[in-house]
Amino acid sequence: MSTVETLIFDDGERYPILLGEDGMPDFYVTLWVTTKLRSGKAVQTIDNRIRAIQWLYEWEKNKRRSLISEFEQGRFLTDEDMVDLKAHMKINAFEYKRAAKVKPSRKVVSLYGVPEIVTTIDSVGRNHHYNRMTAVAEYLHFVAKVVNQYRSNQSVTRAVDKMLKDFKAIRPKGKGKNVDSTEENTLPDGLLDEFVSVAHIDHLKNPFLNPTIKKRNHLMFHLLRELGIRRGELLSLELSHMDLHGQRPTIWVRRTHDDKYDPRKTQPVSKTKERKLPIKVSTANLLSDYILNERAKTPNANKHPYLFVTHKKCPTQGHPLSESAFNNMIVPIMKAADPRFAVIRPHIFRHEWNLDFSRKIDANNKLVEAGDKSKKHIEAAHEAKMRKDLMGHSSEKSADIYNQRHIREKANEAMLTEQEDLKKSLQELEQKKQENK
Repeated sequence: MSTVETLIFDDGERYPILLGEDGMPDFYVTLWVTTKLRSGKAVQTIDNRIRAIQWLYEWEKNKRRSLISEFEQGRFLTDEDMVDLKAHMKINAFEYKRAAKVKPSRKVVSLYGVPEIVTTIDSVGRNHHYNRMTAVAEYLHFVAKVVNQYRSNQSVTRAVDKMLKDFKAIRPKGKGKNVDSTEENTLPDGLLDEFVSVAHIDHLKNPFLNPTIKKRNHLMFHLLRELGIRRGELLSLELSHMDLHGQRPTIWVRRTHDDKYDPRKTQPVSKTKERKLPIKVSTANLLSDYILNERAKTPNANKHPYLFVTHKKCPTQGHPLSESAFNNMIVPIMKAADPRFAVIRPHIFRHEWNLDFSRKIDANNKLVEAGDKSKKHIEAAHEAKMRKDLMGHSSEKSADIYNQRHIREKANEAMLTEQEDLKKSLQELEQKKQENK
C-alpha cells in the first residue's frame, strides 16, 4: 500500500511525498506537489492533500480502474463517477481500514431474526469532506491536462474544465466561513479552567504519574489558556523567544518554518503573524522553574532550542515534543480524567481566549459608563485592532469566527432585555386597565 512520507532537505524544507508500494515516489503526485503546491501551500496542507489523493487511489483500486489511462483516452469522470467518489471521500479512512481487518463471522444467521450488531463506517466531518473533494478535483484536473497536453484541443480542454467545475459543484454545502460553528466551539463556563487545574501537578485527578511530565503538561495548557496561541505555536516556542525577568515578562511567537535544526519531520509552526505577547509574572516563574529544574536535567535537551521536550526514557528523550504526541497522547489522556472533558479540543483554547477578551472589554466599558475615571472607553475599532495584534491575524476579519459565541451571547442578552421590557409594559398596561374599572 502507498505511504505518505516527509523528506527534510538540507536547508530544512519539509517536502511531503507519496510513495508507491514499490517504495518509489508517485510520479504524477510528485509533479503536482512540485509545480502547483510547493511554492504557496503550508506543509500540513500539502500533506493533507496528498492523503486525499491516497484515498482516491483506494477508490481506483476498489473499482479496478486507472483514471490516468482513461484520461489518456479522452474519457473523463461521469456524473455517476463523481457521485460515487463523493460518497467515497466521506468515509473515514482509518475506520474503514480497521473494519476491513475484522474477520467475518462464519455463524449461520437466521433470516427471520434481528441482527444484534450492525457494522457501520464512520464519516469524516463536513469541512474535511469538502477539503478532500477539493484536492481530488484539482489533482484530477491537473493530471487530465498533463496527459493530454500534446493532443490538446478545444473540446478536450472544455471537457477537462467541465469535470473540475462539476466535481467542485457537488462538494458539501456550508463549508468554512459560512458555517455557524458557535455550538461546536461552546463550552460550559469554567470547564476549561477546571481542565487546566486538573493538569496541575498537585491535583488528585491528574492522570500522569511522572512529576516532570506533569509539570510540563500543566505549563503547556496554562500557556494555551493565558495566551490563546495555537498548538503549533506552543510547540515551536524556543528558549530565546522569551524574556522572563522583570515586572513585564514577554514571549515572542515567531515563525520557524523549515528549521533545519528541528528534528521533527512534521514541524509545528505558527500559522499567523509573529507577535510579542505579555505574560503574567507567575507564568514567567512557572517557565523558569520548568527550564532550570526539568528541561536542563533531561538528556539531549541541550542539543536544540525548543522549549518543550520529551522527558520519558525512550530513543527520542530530550527531543522537541511532537505534535503527534501532544494530539494523540497528552490531550486524550487528560480528557479521560473526567467525562465532561470529552468536548475539549486544543483549538478551543483559542476560542475561549477570545470570549474572555470580549468580556473584559465589555466589563471595562461598563465601568467607564458607571463613572470610573481610571479607565478609558474602548471603541469597537480599537478592540478589533487589539485582537488582531494579539492573535497575530493579518486582517481584522479573521477574528469573526472567534466572535460568534460572544455575539450570540450579546444577542441573547438583548432579546431577554427586550422581552423583560415588553413584559413590564404589558403588566403596566394591565394595571392601568384594572385601575380604570
